[in-house]
Amino acid sequence: MNWSKLARAGLPLLLILAYFALGMAQVTHASLTFDEGPHLAVGYTTLRTGDLRLQPVHIHPPLANVLAAAPLLLQSDLPDPRAVDGWGIASLSAITDAVVWRYPEPARIAVAGRMPILWLGVLLGALICRWAKDLGGWRAGLVALALYAFDPNCIAHGTLITTDMAAVFFVVATLYLTNGELRIANYELRITRHASRITYSRSAARLVGIGVLLGLAQLAKVSALMLVPVVGVLLLVRTVVWENRRIGESANGESANDELRITDHASRLTSHVLRAWAVVSGVAALVVWAGYGFEVGAVSRLPFPLPAATHLRIFQSLHEHYELGHPTFLMGRVSSHGWWWYFPAAFVLKTPLPILILAVVGCGLWVLSCGLRVEGYTLSVTGYRTCFSRITHHASRITSGALALLLFPLLYAASSLFSSVNIGYRHLLPLLPFLYVGIGAQMANGEWRIANGASRITHHPLLLTSYFLLLTWLITGTLAVAPHFLTFFNELAGGARGGYRYLVDSNLDWGQNLWDLRAWMDGNGEDRVYYAHYSPARPDVYGIDADFLPPDPRAVAFTPWHPAPGLYAIGATVLQGPYAPDVNTYAWFRGREPAARLGNALFVYEVGAAPSPAWTALCADVPLSTEMVQQRVGVDGLRFLWPDCAFTSVYPAGQRPGLFIAPPDVEAPSIAKVDVTLRSASGEIDYVVYRLPGSPPTPETELPEIVVDGPLDFLGYTLDANAAAPGEDIVLETYWRVRDVPGRPLSLLAHLLGPGGTGVAVGDGLGFPIEQWQPGDVIVQRHVLAIPRDAPAGDYTVITGAYWLDTMERWSVGAGGETHILVEAIALGD
Repeated sequence: MNWSKLARAGLPLLLILAYFALGMAQVTHASLTFDEGPHLAVGYTTLRTGDLRLQPVHIHPPLANVLAAAPLLLQSDLPDPRAVDGWGIASLSAITDAVVWRYPEPARIAVAGRMPILWLGVLLGALICRWAKDLGGWRAGLVALALYAFDPNCIAHGTLITTDMAAVFFVVATLYLTNGELRIANYELRITRHASRITYSRSAARLVGIGVLLGLAQLAKVSALMLVPVVGVLLLVRTVVWENRRIGESANGESANDELRITDHASRLTSHVLRAWAVVSGVAALVVWAGYGFEVGAVSRLPFPLPAATHLRIFQSLHEHYELGHPTFLMGRVSSHGWWWYFPAAFVLKTPLPILILAVVGCGLWVLSCGLRVEGYTLSVTGYRTCFSRITHHASRITSGALALLLFPLLYAASSLFSSVNIGYRHLLPLLPFLYVGIGAQMANGEWRIANGASRITHHPLLLTSYFLLLTWLITGTLAVAPHFLTFFNELAGGARGGYRYLVDSNLDWGQNLWDLRAWMDGNGEDRVYYAHYSPARPDVYGIDADFLPPDPRAVAFTPWHPAPGLYAIGATVLQGPYAPDVNTYAWFRGREPAARLGNALFVYEVGAAPSPAWTALCADVPLSTEMVQQRVGVDGLRFLWPDCAFTSVYPAGQRPGLFIAPPDVEAPSIAKVDVTLRSASGEIDYVVYRLPGSPPTPETELPEIVVDGPLDFLGYTLDANAAAPGEDIVLETYWRVRDVPGRPLSLLAHLLGPGGTGVAVGDGLGFPIEQWQPGDVIVQRHVLAIPRDAPAGDYTVITGAYWLDTMERWSVGAGGETHILVEAIALGD
């Protein structure tokens, strides 16, 4: 038995089967995601009615949708879209709800729609294997296929009903065929003149094939438009190499008229390029037109009808979508127009680390091994053939091994930096097959291995062992996250459980966990849940009784800072702010550890009963309206206070709990506990909501027996130190209870007296206006006494009291006629 041949044939098959099996795990486990519903509905509507009215609303070409929806034609219990309310106005949401979200067998419709996409993923794996094998042999194909088959991102998006996998497949197929044209033409033109005519026939057929695939790519996803210039460049390079070799082989010595040969050569190049591009573009345009049923229709802002008018309307809708933006989240930030570094960050955080390491190593080895140097060739009539032969030699090496692999990824990656719609890592999927093929060719010592030194490094046993360990790492990491492949994040992000801190939406939480929620509720004896998600899916078809929360239009009443007792299931996306009414709608939950994390993406909280706050202290520089706070707390008759939070805390009478809202740089009372952290759209902390118990804090030194001649009762004080040094601050907190509401202004006194009784530092003040006082309120005033740097050493004294501001008259203390309260002696050192 030839074990080598068996391995070459059997191992790729095993890898394809592994990809299929892992994909089926997600196909059968995940509930229908946010985008899958509209894709299925649009595809089914197109197949059932032949009407294209939903395509511009959906902003996607029809190919992937109709492929996924084709099995639904076998379902006799699906409604006719034309009978749905909203058909006349092309309401995508109404038709999706009727056809998909209300369907009583969600598992059946999900599996039926996902299988065509999974088969496209299988074909893509085979194509990646073949391309890498062409470049570096069967080992290269095996490595590239292994990287693809065990990349959790490819498994996740290769099994969901979207346009992503279809677009990736047709992009790769188009470029593979274009690359094949280069190699076959260069090879067969070395044979006989008769074989050259055969080659021309094969080349013409291949050009038609390229045009068909290019057209199908345009029908799969609008981003495939970037294929057009890439295919044009590859055809140009192919023609240059072809013509130059033909001239080189037909030449017999130096030409007598090199200038005439250059002119004739340029004419031939132009002719061949134009003919090749005419065939490709013409066939592609015909395929696109056929994809829209050979329609001819009107396009807004154009005075005449055009073929495939719906395709142009899709681009117009997409342009409007990009101008409006799309809610997105990145590392605590929320935006509608994204950031240039969104996709680089997503690539670093969600690409498996073994693949990133192999990519970096491969790039380094390629630079070492390719041996190419930029040489300054000067094109002149003299020596034309020698010069052009050298250029052709280098061009052949680049195109045969790298050009088709590099052009599209570079263009696509550069364009992603300018995208204002930062939806998710899935938009980077077109880059991955080229990465796998390149890594496979490098690891297998493919045709890019030129320099002997690099080749010896590649074959070093330690490096081969490292390759094996990296592949093992990739496989084990992928299996560890199964079947929740969509939630994969690498170790830099803290794995799948830490990913929600960096990216959400289709990177993590797409509404795929309804089956998980039902299983968890059944296992924990729960029969009802508050459900917060941006997906319009209906949990009842999954057997879940749910009360909806914002942003769902079916939402029940909800108080974000004081949620009602019960079970809450909150998706990571709305938890972080996108799609929610505002970035802090679920900030109360963000600060608490969930009872469970279902599939790493749906957070379950068990909220118990808690006493309602009766009052709120708002720091003076917190621009929150009383109406907004009232709505978030959900308590009628809430009392509002506006103290100077830097120096004053207030505890209203009645021994009832309350809230203290302050900027993050304000020191909260010692008895306060963080309840809600409110952040801005830029990710910075704006304000912190603290919860305070009903009883006020107790001073370290209680003096309730001291009688003060004024509307306040002195309760005691807390002094932070009984020794200090020049230049330091002493902090004194004095505690007072309101006995009566005065009719005149007053201030609380705090002085530091020197050894001779002279004043050294003053910390008078009162940060709670008397207009807000009520009997029984407790006021804690913070006095800061700044000791001068030139203060001599000795014994100092801290005193406190109160005085009327209009007359500066101090209140008397006790029966002895004192006008201050002796707090404590301070020892001031050198």
